[in-house]
Amino acid sequence: MNINKKVLSIIISLMFILSILSLITFIYNFKKLSVKIATAQAISIAQNVRDGLTAHMINETMDKRAFFLNNIAKNQKIENFHLLRAQSVIEQYNAGFYTESRSSKIEKKVLKSAKIQSQLIETFDSAILKISIPYIATSDQNPNCLSCHKAKLGDVLGVISMDISIDEIRKDGISIAFKILLVVLLILILSIFVARFYILPYLKLFNDLENGISRAYKGDFSYHIETALESEAGKVASRLNELSEIYKFKKTIELDENKETIYNRIVHIVQTKFDITKFIMFEINNKTKLRNIIFDTVDLNSVLLDNNASVCRAFRINEDVYSNDFDDICLNCLQKAQCYICLNFTINDDFSIVLHIQESKEKDIEKIKNLIPIIKNYFEMAKPVIETKILMNILKETTLRDPMTSLYNRRFLNELLNSNFASRVKDGFSHAFLMMDIDFFKSVNDTYGHDVGDEVIKRLALIMKESVRGSDISVRYGGEEFLILLNCTIQKKAVKLAQDIRKEFEEEKFVGNSKIFSKTLSIGIAYYPNDADTLNETLKHSDEALYEAKSTGRNKVVEFKSLKT
Repeated sequence: MNINKKVLSIIISLMFILSILSLITFIYNFKKLSVKIATAQAISIAQNVRDGLTAHMINETMDKRAFFLNNIAKNQKIENFHLLRAQSVIEQYNAGFYTESRSSKIEKKVLKSAKIQSQLIETFDSAILKISIPYIATSDQNPNCLSCHKAKLGDVLGVISMDISIDEIRKDGISIAFKILLVVLLILILSIFVARFYILPYLKLFNDLENGISRAYKGDFSYHIETALESEAGKVASRLNELSEIYKFKKTIELDENKETIYNRIVHIVQTKFDITKFIMFEINNKTKLRNIIFDTVDLNSVLLDNNASVCRAFRINEDVYSNDFDDICLNCLQKAQCYICLNFTINDDFSIVLHIQESKEKDIEKIKNLIPIIKNYFEMAKPVIETKILMNILKETTLRDPMTSLYNRRFLNELLNSNFASRVKDGFSHAFLMMDIDFFKSVNDTYGHDVGDEVIKRLALIMKESVRGSDISVRYGGEEFLILLNCTIQKKAVKLAQDIRKEFEEEKFVGNSKIFSKTLSIGIAYYPNDADTLNETLKHSDEALYEAKSTGRNKVVEFKSLKT
């Protein structure tokens, strides 16, 4: 049984028990009230009889008292109505009627105790109160009892007995009890309704929270709570659901391939979950203080001065910046008409992220302020994953680069050739492979030593880096062999670049054993898709062209297509 059914059962049981107890209490008290009412009626009749008998005595018409007494019994609808004279009265006036001399145990007890005695006799269909009331000698009436009776104050002069039916009262009580029962049942139904629609949602929330926490203990934060509550309890559910969403976000990005994919997910969340449309996300190199844009949807001319992150107040002071905190708080921000928020997130010692959010109205910024803690939760959850991806990229870069020249190595080239790089070529353009070899490089190591040989290799690597575009790839293919892969270029430009590199390297001067010397370079060129159907075939053809350059005099550039003619 879940907690909802359990609590509902408890409420119904308690209400039922309360109803029964209330009904029993009512019946018990109503019974007492019925006896009390009947007793009061008997006392009133007894007083009337006493007054009537006194009047008969004064008027000397006691012989006619039977008519009076019979009328009393008839009019009041009472049974077994009769009087009993005390012994002192019998001795003074005689025994009187038969009914005035007979006695029962109750009447004898009244004569002896001078107190009212009663007995309730109930059956299924009737209820009778047998009651006997004493007449006590007093001196506060006119005429007083002592003027006619030979008695002392407080003596019992007689007893009046009667049977009073309380059937009507009992019927009224049963009717009232039935009505009370109906009211109690209505209250019970209302209580169930209230419990179902007002209490059970809280109990369901509690039950869901318990399940969510139980799963969280096991490392599963994905449990989602559905509730219609909008109170503080609803906010608690919303927070737990937020944690669940953040947990699922973290589990997702942990399996992403790189930090760029994670950045795209963060951008998606900012746009869709938080409904923020105007923002820029920067990645900042903490050491170089350079920043680049990850994503933007605003007018960059209104925000950026340059790529120098030091102009960003949020990054510089490592705190959030709100435009409404102080007039023109960020002097370097060119956006004066818009309201903005800048949030800084430090990933590690090397990288930070700054989120710049713009809104045209102050009230919109205030709404976003309420979302900042949740936005930060996503970034905080993403930080260690992004850091891991950065470290993995660095590690991968280390394994894919030549440590001496920082150029890509042969392993990287093999991965590139097996990727979809070939599909990037455009109509009218080619991928050009420039395979290079330093002429007679072995003699440098043999004559001047490996340190000088390393310097020659580094100098060529530097020339290559400075000569190519950002989209081109420079590779140290072997010991003294190098490769440049020109992406989407014109063949004429490839030849010109090769000649420029060859000439510039030829002009370089090196020093070894106090002697100045120069070196030359042989280069072979092949084009994809003109010279081959695959990149790997094109690479082989560039090597064949290089071999041709070296075997025909060195220090020259040879194109593979010239070998085919």
